[in-house]
Amino acid sequence: MEPEPHVSEAAKKLHENAFVFDAHIDTATHLLWRNPEFNTRLEAGHVDIPRLREGGVDAAFFAVWINDEGSDLDALRLTIREIDAIHRTIDANPDDLILALNAEDVVQAKSEGKIAVLISIEGGRCIDEDLGVLRTFYRLGVRSITLAWGAATGWIDSHNDERHNGLTDFGRGVVSEMQQLGMIVDISHVSDKSFWDVLETAERPIFASHSCCRSLQDHPRNMTDDMITSLGQADGLININFVAGFVGGDPATGYRHSEKPDAAEMKDPFDFLTKKGVGEGPPISRLMDHFDHAISLAGSSHVGIGSDYDGASHFPIGLDDISKMPLVTESLLQRGHSPEVVEGILGANDLRLFRQTL
Repeated sequence: MEPEPHVSEAAKKLHENAFVFDAHIDTATHLLWRNPEFNTRLEAGHVDIPRLREGGVDAAFFAVWINDEGSDLDALRLTIREIDAIHRTIDANPDDLILALNAEDVVQAKSEGKIAVLISIEGGRCIDEDLGVLRTFYRLGVRSITLAWGAATGWIDSHNDERHNGLTDFGRGVVSEMQQLGMIVDISHVSDKSFWDVLETAERPIFASHSCCRSLQDHPRNMTDDMITSLGQADGLININFVAGFVGGDPATGYRHSEKPDAAEMKDPFDFLTKKGVGEGPPISRLMDHFDHAISLAGSSHVGIGSDYDGASHFPIGLDDISKMPLVTESLLQRGHSPEVVEGILGANDLRLFRQTL
């Protein structure tokens, strides 16, 4: 088993001075179902204000996670409730949090010593196949949508549910409307064919908010080499996911594939996302392999971070929660990446995308 890396003074200084952004955390589910005291260090989950501060995180997309249960109208209602939970949390913590709607808001938040909260939705079926609902979500502060989650929607296929042979004509309208409004189109979770259809339709850069490399871990949620290369060529970004099952690993290093506990042990949707079963995460070096591979394919200016904290149970050893983010900086430096490249991956690359899209 690898020892937890020490964070050097050089890495601490770089991390402190850089803009640090996480493109995907599922904290909205925690906020809705547990209503936690978010300004205290919580026992549950992976994210709260103290741990965001300890991790040096300047901004994050708080993802409104929509499962596959119920109708699209049920999903719409759940989305509104989670958006409300995010707004209430920001309002309750004005000294620490601020809603960001564009790149300028993010930069201003950092200058004021506040954490910028951006709102995304993970599961496009919540628009209930109505572009008017999509536009209303924009007015509520939503600035990105992961087009699908587990199941296909009525207009796009997911990574494990293919009904339409990719993106339908209505789905192309969704992508176009999102970009006209100023939303980032997120292709994490979509099928391979859907990815290519979205890339063809999009007139502005898109991103994968939380995805890994399939050639390193053969999982349909991960992106193929061709997809990563083409995303970079289109000036988009792949934000690397920290979840153990997508990172993978060699059992010889101590990695054991994690398993979810029995459903009867889960008291709410946040338990479904985060409750630990048996298993162990891979070493941080395995996560760094995904960063290195994505950089080799897309280019260093097209790679970022999408941890998926609060959205899973097992992560690389040492990266237990968002407070450990400086370990990523240290590990990237140890891999030989220049400070400029590391700053880009930590957040500057995504900030450039904001300026192009929001």
